[in-house]
Amino acid sequence: MTRDARLKRWVNQPPASPIVEALRAAERRRALELLGTNDRVLDLASEAGVTEGIDASVTRVDFSPAASEYAEQVLGDAADAFRTADPESPQLPFDAGTFDAAVSIGPYDWKFLAVDDLTEEVDRVLAPDGRFVFSVPTPRSPYAAASWRLNRYYTPAEALSVISPGWRLTDYELVFQYPYYAHMAVSTLPDRYQEPFVDLGERASDVLTARERWDDASYLVLAVEPHQYREHLDGALDCLYRPIDENGFWDESEGKLLRALDYEITGGETGEPTFSWTPDDRELWRYAPFALMGTMQWRTSALATEAYDAKIERALEYVVGRIEGGALDEMPSYGIGPLTCAFALAADVFDDENERIARRLFEHARERFDFTHAEDSLLAYGWSYLYERDPDPEIRDALSDALWTMNDRLVPEGLFAFDNHTTRRHQNQMYACWGFARAAEITGQTGYLDGVERVLDYTIEHRMRDDGAFVWEDVSLPRRVRRGTTKRLGFRPPHWDFLYECHQTFFVNAVAHYYRAGGERDYDRTVRRAMSWIYGDSSRGDLVDLSGVGVPMRFLTVDDRLDVDDQMYKGSYEIGSYVMALSNLLDGPL
Repeated sequence: MTRDARLKRWVNQPPASPIVEALRAAERRRALELLGTNDRVLDLASEAGVTEGIDASVTRVDFSPAASEYAEQVLGDAADAFRTADPESPQLPFDAGTFDAAVSIGPYDWKFLAVDDLTEEVDRVLAPDGRFVFSVPTPRSPYAAASWRLNRYYTPAEALSVISPGWRLTDYELVFQYPYYAHMAVSTLPDRYQEPFVDLGERASDVLTARERWDDASYLVLAVEPHQYREHLDGALDCLYRPIDENGFWDESEGKLLRALDYEITGGETGEPTFSWTPDDRELWRYAPFALMGTMQWRTSALATEAYDAKIERALEYVVGRIEGGALDEMPSYGIGPLTCAFALAADVFDDENERIARRLFEHARERFDFTHAEDSLLAYGWSYLYERDPDPEIRDALSDALWTMNDRLVPEGLFAFDNHTTRRHQNQMYACWGFARAAEITGQTGYLDGVERVLDYTIEHRMRDDGAFVWEDVSLPRRVRRGTTKRLGFRPPHWDFLYECHQTFFVNAVAHYYRAGGERDYDRTVRRAMSWIYGDSSRGDLVDLSGVGVPMRFLTVDDRLDVDDQMYKGSYEIGSYVMALSNLLDGPL
């Protein structure tokens, strides 16, 4: 059978035995339940019965002219419009935001269909809050044994990779089918004897879904929605540059970004908590520099506008004034590295004088720091941006030395081991990955990237929870037991009990720089899981909605607390990394 003949036949499949018809009915029913009620639905070459009769305006796309003509004959007035697209380069002939929902039951298993390109196109033509429902067969499908040459079969991880990192999984159904030989044997029985097997299979599907038995399913029916990354980016920038009397981080009187906003919980006894936010004006050089770095990475991207330029320039001028006033000796590498990045990028947008400040920060740091602390890795990160603008051999030598030194800090376990006692913690490992990958990229020494891979792989295997959150540090069982005892006695939770929103974005940015440097290992699904935890997969739901100020809440504990005294704030450094991650997702390698 030719490809075009197969596509035409798919539109209206011939009647089959009850056990086969049951699969078609199960996919259709479960897909429509996930799809919900919508006004404008895009049907991407589903079997004709999927959208026939639904209460919506349906536009159908098929992947050959013959199939589209046949679909119009079969469906008639049940669809409002019929279109075609090239399966190998699917450009959907619709404007952005045309549809409220899309559905595709069946086509994602066709090997000739460019599913990644199609999924991107679906994202484009859906409304911002649109939903996409599609199905894929798994290797447990009985058809995998007979038609593997024709079809694509997805493990659950592979199916979720299709939507990574731009989509979030909102719901799913798992469909059971009997193994190949059992399926074939039942199919040969008279129809009335197949019915009990049909009923049993339907109940088995319900059990698989209820018990989340993904690996036992033969078909996955997935409901996904696009992440609203642009909306979240706009909200984060607004929060950073909103005046402090409006629960923002911008201090208009000083022309600077605040260290943090503190909060008190003012509700929540009978429902969702509400928060009272107050400014924290302490001068700690570990916070606002990160916010400026994130801002300038956005400002030099294709996403940028001039909306905040006046405030950004004032914030940079404030830092210059503090440097001229002697604050440079107070700044840790955690502040100097991000500021070097920020001023180097500012020279591309504003005044060349910013490059002079970046150079001064570089020279000061090279004399003062020796890469014995994990946070010194952020110096290499900042220097790489200066070197892009000013390819001075002295800066390249510093980056090469930093790469050599950081590489020497890798241990067989799969982590960097610096001298600071917090070196194993997640943020320190990610900062090292940032500096390591970025220096390797800019100097062309990409042979070092296997070290970044090792740290990312260790992090995913040992520190990423099933819900997508990263723990602060994986610790030994005896240590967990000891601290668990003190916790039960009412002492402060141990640091590994905290799940921080910024830890999600630190990881995302590490992956982005690994990709930019030429890394080839695929971490897209993990990036999606990391971001999804922020926007709905955490135990508290959407952490942005929860805060009420346009950026995510800072942390949750593993037992869902928000009220640990010394952690009840939102730091501007967290928003800087958040802006970087969103910029990387919208205009970067992710």
